[in-house]
Amino acid sequence: MGKASARLAWFVAGLLILLAALEIFERRHSAIIVAASHRGLTKVAMLDLHPKVDVVFLGTSRTQDGVSPDLVTRGLQAVAPELGDVPGFNAAFTGSSLGALISLVPRLDERRDIRVAVIELSDPQIFNEPAPWDETPRPTVTLEDRLADAVQRVHVIRYRKALLAGNLGRLPSLFIGASLGGWETKGTEQAASWLGHRESRATGFDPALWKPAIVAPDTAPQAIDPVLAEVAAQLGSLARRFEDRGVKAVFTVPPLSASVHDMPERQGLRALFAEVARLGGCEVWDFAALALPEIYFRDVSHLNREGRAQYSEALARELVRLLKVS
Repeated sequence: MGKASARLAWFVAGLLILLAALEIFERRHSAIIVAASHRGLTKVAMLDLHPKVDVVFLGTSRTQDGVSPDLVTRGLQAVAPELGDVPGFNAAFTGSSLGALISLVPRLDERRDIRVAVIELSDPQIFNEPAPWDETPRPTVTLEDRLADAVQRVHVIRYRKALLAGNLGRLPSLFIGASLGGWETKGTEQAASWLGHRESRATGFDPALWKPAIVAPDTAPQAIDPVLAEVAAQLGSLARRFEDRGVKAVFTVPPLSASVHDMPERQGLRALFAEVARLGGCEVWDFAALALPEIYFRDVSHLNREGRAQYSEALARELVRLLKVS
């Protein structure tokens, strides 16, 4: 055998050994590998690493970036110390959609410790394109179908999405998911959690500035188009599902910068908010109705670090009422 052939043989042998090791690893940690393949599944898996969570936050990047569960907990301790320790978890993720939200909630059914679910109500949460994580079953009718099914039994192939660069970054948070903030890829935030560093509380918090418009469940029925009516029905059913399990549900419309006036949350979705409250039998906290200065935002709809601290403090003050009756 020539030197070139020998090198090729060693290369192929090494590649097979690497693939075999990767296959064994993925089979032993299949639940984590599956979770890493989708942001929503990552968040559920991270939540499962925490033995006690009283408040769960669901939504898009507006909630992921805008809510610090640790700051909410500390805010609650400051204004209502009689509630004791009330840990929360931020299960929101970039690109969340209505379909993703509806698919995600049943995965929380086994968590009997959750007392309040805070659900984002926004244009992107409603109208984002779905990114499904469940495989759609298909009939096996041809030889090619049977071969495809056989290949899918190889974990390296079946869960190949977990090996993409963007998904590999989620693995550390699944093995050591210390962060209640829900960061699944931000290494600096995860490292801060592991080292015990905590976010700074809001500077000069003004309760009057951050008091949301509250839409009560006893509002009159609203005339909305069929598309929004279906959205309201689905979100109302979601809230009722939580209530049936003894979990208080509340919808929050995230803050927007005062510099923009034509956002859907300030225009065409107001009637939807009332219908969601009515059908869900719960409140809607409309923070988009507030005129908040630009200093709290990194763009018109996403809060910066100080805005995150302010919003978290505001949520803590509103949550007191729900926690006292949950």
